[in-house]
Amino acid sequence: MKEVIVEHLSCDVLVVGSGAAGLRAAISVREKGLEVCVISKRTPGKGTSTILSGGVFAGVREGASPDNHLKRTLQAGRGINQRGLVEILVEEGPMRLRELVEWGIKAEFKYGYLYSNGRPPFWGEEIVRCLVRKNKALGVRLMGGLLVTDLKMRQGTAGAVAYSAPSGNWFAISAKAVILATGGAAALYLRHDNPKSMLGDGYALALNAGATLQDMEFVQFYPLGLARSGLPRFLIPPRLADLGRLFNSHGEEILKKYEIYDRPAAERARDQLSQALFTEVHRNGEEVWLDLRTVAEEVWCADPLSASTRDILGERYGLMHRVGRVAPMAHHVMGGVCIDSQGATSVAGLFAAGEVTGGLHGANRMGGNALTETVVFGTRAGEAAAAWAKGRDKSKVDEPFGDLDQPPLEQQQSKAKSNPAQFIERLRQILWEQGGILRNLQGLTRALDEVNEIQEEALNLPLGGEPRQVVRTLELRSGAQTAGLILQAALKRQESRGAHFREDFPDQDDKDWRGHLQVRLSRKGERIWAFQPI
Repeated sequence: MKEVIVEHLSCDVLVVGSGAAGLRAAISVREKGLEVCVISKRTPGKGTSTILSGGVFAGVREGASPDNHLKRTLQAGRGINQRGLVEILVEEGPMRLRELVEWGIKAEFKYGYLYSNGRPPFWGEEIVRCLVRKNKALGVRLMGGLLVTDLKMRQGTAGAVAYSAPSGNWFAISAKAVILATGGAAALYLRHDNPKSMLGDGYALALNAGATLQDMEFVQFYPLGLARSGLPRFLIPPRLADLGRLFNSHGEEILKKYEIYDRPAAERARDQLSQALFTEVHRNGEEVWLDLRTVAEEVWCADPLSASTRDILGERYGLMHRVGRVAPMAHHVMGGVCIDSQGATSVAGLFAAGEVTGGLHGANRMGGNALTETVVFGTRAGEAAAAWAKGRDKSKVDEPFGDLDQPPLEQQQSKAKSNPAQFIERLRQILWEQGGILRNLQGLTRALDEVNEIQEEALNLPLGGEPRQVVRTLELRSGAQTAGLILQAALKRQESRGAHFREDFPDQDDKDWRGHLQVRLSRKGERIWAFQPI
């Protein structure tokens, strides 16, 4: 039997996740004079969706009315955005982005957007660098290599159980408030552009802690991702679908074949184009190609993202002189933890910000809003958590949590032959084929049954032995739970809306389905679903 080592930490506010939302939240907490600790699975700032993003913030056109930003966001959300959250995003976005510039971020304003000057393809690297630098200057404690497995929310105090991959030790962390900023779950799909560890940890943590989630059926896919074997997961800017030539193995023009007339197609008809490409590649067994050789130079120079994309496609991948194979990729989860305007969840002392939350984007997300969301609602969640923590009695935090003194699950050495990494790959295959771009009753039902079996199998895998194996087992458990939420929500929503497309219910039904599917756990751990109409 391996010796169990438990280390103890204490702080005023614990932030779980070190992407832009978590780092911005920590700044707000620290500016209020409180002790804050940011923990993450990887080195703080690394392995996050922020660093792999396009580095583009929406809604910053100087002197312009925010009405257009509001209108476009609501249109993308297909009528189920939480309007109050959208109004906050639109109103406070410019101020938060100017703040980043004041802190020294290398970026430029253009066409109503802020483009960070990160090193391609890591455009978001500059965002993270700026925020980490600010955190360190304020004295925020940043800790990497910690995977949170459980949140403990109790009568005015809060805490977490975490596993340290580097040491193999467990951590018991006591706090007055917790901010969840763990990102999304697009890496649960076979084809995605997220960090591989983005497996939905935060959704499982929040649900198990008693929080309510919503809109988990809405997963955004981008139509144009590199698909040639050996090339990395790289998204091509959507507007290039119109400017280049998109065709299948027989030379058929994709936009014409599927009667996609809205322009720019990959922005205004992003879901329709993703469905078309998925049908060609995964249903018909075709290959789809994108020819960019005729795109004019002025197009590539239109904005920093296009210019750096040209450099990558040409110099690194050689796609400026020949056609490239493309297919859709999972990119963003619109659903997540229900929050109010301050980032507070339904659990006292638990706050959330960023992609782990739901409600802002509705059924689909307008490009550029994800990064703006991180700094706007990261700020608000940090301020609210700090206010909550200041109202708590410090002595309560110092009291032991009892069961936090011991790790939550078995610690025996494992000789099990089951490999959690193989189960994770199976989850990705299932979601991609049945719970992704095209969905139907038969496929979703079959997928949910198999995911439930995997989740049961995951709970039987022991937590012992090699730390890397322990981490994969823990990720499998949360990933299987999140996959089940996505599938079950998709099965319950009997209509098509935004990124959610049901082949057996192809129309949007505002009469019966304009609203949010919400889920929470009963005291017995059973999922309780409810529909909240708008």
